[in-house]
Amino acid sequence: MRRLILLISVMAVVVAACGTGQVGDAGVVTLPGQATTVGAPATTTTTSPGAGSTTPTTQPTAVTEPTVSDQLFVELFFIKDGATAKSVIRAVDTPQVATNAMRELIAGPTPAEQDTELSTSIPADTLLLGLTIDNGLATVDLSREFEAGGGSLNILSRLAQVVYTLTQFPTVDAVLFHLDGRPVDVFSGEGVILDGPVSRSDYTSVLPIEGLGPPAVASRWEQADLPDVTSVDPASLSRVALVTADDVLNVREDPTVEAPIVGMLAPGVVVQRTGQEAVTGSSVWVEIVTPVGDFWVNDWFLAADVSATNFAADTSVEALLDQFAAIVANGGDLRAVASRRGLYVSHNADPVRFTPDELQSVLTDSTTYKWPSAAVGPDQPEEIPSRTFAEAITDSFLSAYDDVDVAITKNEPITGGNGRMPEYAIPFQLESFNYVGVHDSGDNPEYGGLDWVTWYVSIDYEDGAPAIVGLTIDTWVP
Repeated sequence: MRRLILLISVMAVVVAACGTGQVGDAGVVTLPGQATTVGAPATTTTTSPGAGSTTPTTQPTAVTEPTVSDQLFVELFFIKDGATAKSVIRAVDTPQVATNAMRELIAGPTPAEQDTELSTSIPADTLLLGLTIDNGLATVDLSREFEAGGGSLNILSRLAQVVYTLTQFPTVDAVLFHLDGRPVDVFSGEGVILDGPVSRSDYTSVLPIEGLGPPAVASRWEQADLPDVTSVDPASLSRVALVTADDVLNVREDPTVEAPIVGMLAPGVVVQRTGQEAVTGSSVWVEIVTPVGDFWVNDWFLAADVSATNFAADTSVEALLDQFAAIVANGGDLRAVASRRGLYVSHNADPVRFTPDELQSVLTDSTTYKWPSAAVGPDQPEEIPSRTFAEAITDSFLSAYDDVDVAITKNEPITGGNGRMPEYAIPFQLESFNYVGVHDSGDNPEYGGLDWVTWYVSIDYEDGAPAIVGLTIDTWVP
């Protein structure tokens, strides 16, 4: 039976996300290898006005996304235990979906799939030379290596793999094989007759298709699609975080990026953890409850689901901010208060991630950055002053935090004149975290009270204790 193909548009998060060497999988990216690493910002050179000399500055780079591409989830058919055809789900780029599916098929099963006794009869050095689809007929042109080797079951199995994979598409009813650009009459030394189109029914008795595994189609799961968590112990709940609005967190069959995708979690949904964890490389994976069973996600993209009520009552949050301010005042090591992921900083732009290694000395680092400004467009970088992390971020935070008129709120945006609308106070990637607002209303008569600044401190709970995961500024722009 032909399976339904689901068209989606996937944009990955990052890592801070997902593209960093710290994450391993990055989880949210369907096709690995495209994410841009976010770490130390790149150094640029600008000319100081009137100085006639060059001063190195660094432009902080926003959390970078992989290239956006439309993708289809398709079936590839491999061989299970040498006896049956078993499908796996893969995402391939569009256009040329069938062509890309064939390329993935020829590449063979991943190491994780091989561990589940999946194999292929298609020779590894086979080349795809062409593929056309016309009026229900797919004509596939493969290199001569495709017919190499012997054994009638092996030969028929590789033909079945191609036919099964191509006939999943509604536009394909049968397949016609060419080799090196020429039609095939007799295939391989086994003497298999291929003088016309073939279909699934020609191979099901030789290599029957095994019952399809969960799920039939990899779906995007919103909260309503997931198992009810209202009666679940809050300590077992996590919320999908650090994922952009148009991205998803992949749920995988096994705790590895190479495992098949069984579903996709929308940003912000709450999931139940089973308590099972696994470490693959540098990535920590946790098992969660899904509509189709218990499967795996990258822990990097899960925030502790702490209620607003419990967060408001947690006095350790105030102690954390006091500790943060003390470290800033003394130019110390921010790793003591920051998330294990590092620190995401949103300075009038998408969040930029500073790694734990960078946080060790970032307060005393003399590297300067041209921090984005709401008053100056990105096409006018010369108008933006160059400032260190301490000058632009932590000095400003400390000035607000130590002000006698400071206002502290929890999960409540503080709106100042000419500031952002409350619903846009927190960057989307950080919305899954609780936050503290630190607002200095300003006291310079020259500006009529408009010299205000607000810092939002996004906080996650790691091993039961609060940790700072993000800093977001909102300030008056004259």
